[in-house]
Amino acid sequence: MYKRIMPVLVVIMIAAFALSACQPTTEKVTGGTVTIWQAWKEAEIASLNEVIAAFQAANPNVTFDVLYVPHDDLRGKFETAAATGGGPSVLIGSADWGPALFDAELLADVSGMASADFLATINPAALGATQYKGALIGLPQTIKGVVLFRNKSIIAVPATDVDDFIAKATAATSGDVMGADFEYGLFFAAASLHAVGGALMTAEGDPAFNDAKGVEWMENLKKIQAAGIPMENNNDNDVNSFKAGKVGWIIDGTWNITALAEAIGADNLAIDPWPAGLSGYAQTENIYLSANTTGDDLTASWAFLEYFLSAEAQSILAGAGHIPATLGVEVSDPLLQQASAGMATGTAFPVIPEMGAYWDPVNNALLSVINEGTDPAVALQAAYDAVAAKIVEIRGQ
Repeated sequence: MYKRIMPVLVVIMIAAFALSACQPTTEKVTGGTVTIWQAWKEAEIASLNEVIAAFQAANPNVTFDVLYVPHDDLRGKFETAAATGGGPSVLIGSADWGPALFDAELLADVSGMASADFLATINPAALGATQYKGALIGLPQTIKGVVLFRNKSIIAVPATDVDDFIAKATAATSGDVMGADFEYGLFFAAASLHAVGGALMTAEGDPAFNDAKGVEWMENLKKIQAAGIPMENNNDNDVNSFKAGKVGWIIDGTWNITALAEAIGADNLAIDPWPAGLSGYAQTENIYLSANTTGDDLTASWAFLEYFLSAEAQSILAGAGHIPATLGVEVSDPLLQQASAGMATGTAFPVIPEMGAYWDPVNNALLSVINEGTDPAVALQAAYDAVAAKIVEIRGQ
């Protein structure tokens, strides 16, 4: 796995929507039991208990049964229990579990239960991580992912597009201070292909990057390099320089928010909206509804899933460091608020098995273009051929 990868437009809300988003989405439920299996840490469990208490205040006839299972055991325990008709009604777990569990008919497709108005309140990139084979296999309950960090003492204001990013970065470069240090490893740069209107793969997992948009994406990277901005590929040079107060912008993961804030001071750290032409992958942890859930338990469990994505519940969970997956949620930590807004223009990270075919071939194409000056069209064609061959192996064709 590549460096710093964890073990998976600024949103302008009109006043009427902001007010409605503050209200719980559920109606009163008359009964049923919600059984939850999860692997959360102590502080997260405290927030989970608070969310449950708030839900029960409005739905006092719903009971809860919550079980902690260590993360390394949770998926296997769920698969074993659900395959024999048992297990919880609700599973909180990794996004990359979803496709396999759905293919095994252990997760419910909730698309028929989720209204269009409800889905419109969710970060589109986060929602994309729960869409699989035309189904909605869960809901994204928190986001993590790739964002654009800025040292405000070096770069005063965000960039609007790639050209503005380059202009501001070069203007801020002086002596041993660089305006930007650009990470272009696949995990950190591939989402920018979507920002120019392209795609890494189709919904089925087949390669879609070998086209004019793929060339445009790589030409943008070459333009950034040509401006004299340092380029990194899956190393920590950019992060270390940023921590030392020597770089204005870096692309990195939200899991490093605390470390970067401690290094340069929280008042100097900002997370920017993505400039036009750039983007980052948004990953999620999801909340799933078991396919075994029926009757009153089904009604109560779906109502709880809806409430989990309400602004009220998402605000509670933000207290445990969860970045809201719901749009327009006000949280007290300004960096979490900025991360949520920044990832509103992010790109859903592919969680399907075919993603395994892309890592080395596409990253090698990036290295070839940036380090060796290979023509982007030639590099993309070579990557396409390698990815297509690997996908055949993955699918067993």
